[in-house]
Order: sequence, then C-alpha cells, then structure tokens
Amino acid sequence: MSPIPAKADVVVIGGGPAGSTAANLLAQKGYDVVLLEKTTHPRVTVGESLLPHFWKYLDALGAADDIRDAAFVKKSGGTAVWRGMVRQMRLMDFGYSRPPLHVERGEFDHILLKVAERMGVKVFERVVARKIASNGSQRRVSYGNLETGEEAEITCRFIVDGSGQTGVIANQLGFREFDRDLRFMSVWGYFENGDYAAQGGLVCPMEKRYEIPPTTVQAGIGDWGWCWHIPQKESTSVGLVLALSQQAEFKARGANLEERFLEGCRRAPVVGELLRDATLVPDALYGIRDFAYHPTQLAGEGWYLVGDAAAFVDPINSAGVLTAFYTGSAAAACVDGSLKNESRIDYYTKVYSRLVRPRLTLFRLSALPEGQNTYQEDYQIALKAARLDSAVEQELLMVQTRLTDRSLNLAPLVAIDSGLAYNTHSNRYKENIQLTRLDSDEPFPAPVAGLQSVA
Repeated sequence: MSPIPAKADVVVIGGGPAGSTAANLLAQKGYDVVLLEKTTHPRVTVGESLLPHFWKYLDALGAADDIRDAAFVKKSGGTAVWRGMVRQMRLMDFGYSRPPLHVERGEFDHILLKVAERMGVKVFERVVARKIASNGSQRRVSYGNLETGEEAEITCRFIVDGSGQTGVIANQLGFREFDRDLRFMSVWGYFENGDYAAQGGLVCPMEKRYEIPPTTVQAGIGDWGWCWHIPQKESTSVGLVLALSQQAEFKARGANLEERFLEGCRRAPVVGELLRDATLVPDALYGIRDFAYHPTQLAGEGWYLVGDAAAFVDPINSAGVLTAFYTGSAAAACVDGSLKNESRIDYYTKVYSRLVRPRLTLFRLSALPEGQNTYQEDYQIALKAARLDSAVEQELLMVQTRLTDRSLNLAPLVAIDSGLAYNTHSNRYKENIQLTRLDSDEPFPAPVAGLQSVA
C-alpha cells in the first residue's frame, strides 16, 4: 500500500455506496480525493434488494457496466404477506426500463469502490478515522493505520463522512439521536437452497432464479415486526426485524441465537414454508439493536454526513442504498460548489440540509409502523420531498406502503396537499394472491389471518 498523503482536497470516511459515490464524483471533477475505509472489501454486509432508481446513479459513476457484468439476480417486484393477505407488485409496471436487483452487498460495494479508484480516488483500507478538527479553512482527520499501527492525520479542505453506523462526526459532535418510534432489533443470516416467490404467486426452487425472476418477500410478524426473504446469486438473505414488545419473547426461545433465529424464520408467514428445505449457512448470523437514528445536523463547517452516517430507518421499503447514492451525490455537488467559490460555503451547507432532510424524513414516515409517528414536525418537512417526486414516483411509494399496511402514514401529507398521488386508486398492485408451486400439485399453505408471533 502506498503511503497515505499528508493532505488532499477532500477526505471521505468510509467506502460504502455513499462514500464511494461522493469520492467518485469529486474525483471526476479533478479534485484530489482520499478515501479511508476501516475494513477490507469485500466486507460482510447484509444482502439487499435495490429499487431500479439506482441505475441513474451508476450511469453517473461509470459503474453501470460493472454491475451488469456481475450478474446479480434480477428481481421482478415485491410480495407482501400481511395479516393473512398476500399482495404483489411488479416494478416494471411503473415505467422502469432497467431491472431492480437482489445484490450481495459485499460484492456490490466492492465494485463501486474499485470503480471510484479507477476514477482517481486514492483508497486506503484498514485505516480507521478517529476524529476531525478544524483550523480556519483547513480540516484535519486523525486516523489509525490498522496494518502498521501508525497514528497520524491528513489535512484537507472538506470531509465527507460515510462511516455508516460508526458515525465518526455525528458521534464526536453529538449530533446523533436514536429514533424513539423505531426501537427495533434485527437478526439476519443466509440460507442455501429452498424456494422463492415469483410474480403471479408462483413458488419456484432456487435453481430457477435466473429464468423466473424472484420477488422480495416481506412477511409481517407480531404487531409490527417483519421478515425479509431476498434470493441472491448463491444464497437467500433472510432477516427478522423485531419490535421492542417482541424482543424478550424472542430471546427466551432456544438455547442460542441460531436456534432462536431458525424458530423465528419458521414461524414467519410464507417465509417459513419457502425455507422448508433450506439450510442455514453456518457461522453467518448477524444482529443489531436500536438501529434507527437520525442526526440533528447533516452538514457543518467543512463537512457533510452521507448514507447511514446521516440517518438510518427500517429498511422495509428498500431505500437504504438509494439514500446512499442520493446523499453521496448531493454532498459531492455541494463540496464541488464550495471549492469553486469558498464565499458560498455556508450557502451549500444549507442547500444540502434542505435537499436531504426532507428526503430522509419522507423515507422514515413511509417505513414507520402505522400511526406511530411522534415527530409531528416531520409531516411538513417530508412534504417538501414529496412535492418534488413525479406522480408515478408518488404512486410507487403509496403502493409500497399499502402492501404492508402503512399507507395511513402518508395521509397527513395528503391532508396538507390534496394534489399528492398518495390517496389515489392504483391498479399497479394485486391483492388476494394465491401461492402455487411450480410444476407441482402440492398445495402451498395459505398464511393465517392475523399477524403471527415470531416466538
């Protein structure tokens, strides 16, 4: 590894999608960009479902061909199992010409980082950012090199923090607050073999995943917990998201985390049956608690928070990577504008917050358990983002929330602005889907009415 330089125009902390996006776009503008990543890619990251919006960002990054060549599994849409009702939607019905994907995030993130490096970003892995400091127009990032043990610092003009849940800047400056309305824990792992749900309620074996595109399955468990099922290239990502009221019961079941997780998956409507013949990949269970949070500030004197370093909510609407691309792109544009005209630094700091906070807030409202928002100011904030979306994009968000009985979360926005498409009828999703097995007369068990307990 070449020596870490003593100075750069921009230091990016973190090599996830948000950090690599900001670094890539700034390097394309000709800036000297250094990216510090504490792990080594490909890193362990949860398997994820991506909405088709992401392709426009890949085009800007010069990464579309690389992702296409990786041959990730194409998804056709979503299947929601909620209170005994099976609903489905097809994303191509919303006018998208390129497919949504199910991706192994370790590989996906690694590709984005390599493309950023190709664009001129100086990437240093196993280097952990410790803290930041400012001195006039200069910023300093103190870091530790985990390979050499060296402790040093790098001087720059701007810092983009994409450090994810580590939240280097937010935690140092005290800007992070946990979301009191999203007190969940999540446990996830990977299964080999098993079945998946395709469009039309067709249940297919995993070997058909490239021939018959799968859907992302979301199954409600308990009051407002849920389970995801995401078929990928080699395995299926499965996770449990449990509300506070479910966590004690979950922990009381089984002698260890693996037993509890398997039992929880078995009890999840439809997902349990899809996993009937599947095998849990050993030594690949992960968990996190109280994972939803937001910052009280998104940008400041010479720094920007992007991706999960800025905020994180329940991933039920597959908005995580899109948020990373959006915030990484917005931060890059604001840093570029500031470097070109330093008299407008304060202006771009405010622009970033005005662009990003409403988008994050709208994603949060759409993911909340229905009727559980206690941040009443969020409706006016989210409205600014909602009004920027096209009618089709508004309809897509509305359909996503209807699939999982969350559509009433958008009602206060419609009460303020009746021109929004959140209360319109949509024929782009279907209800009362009957699940049937491909090439088999064996019936597929119907989900029971009411939400099943996870334990």
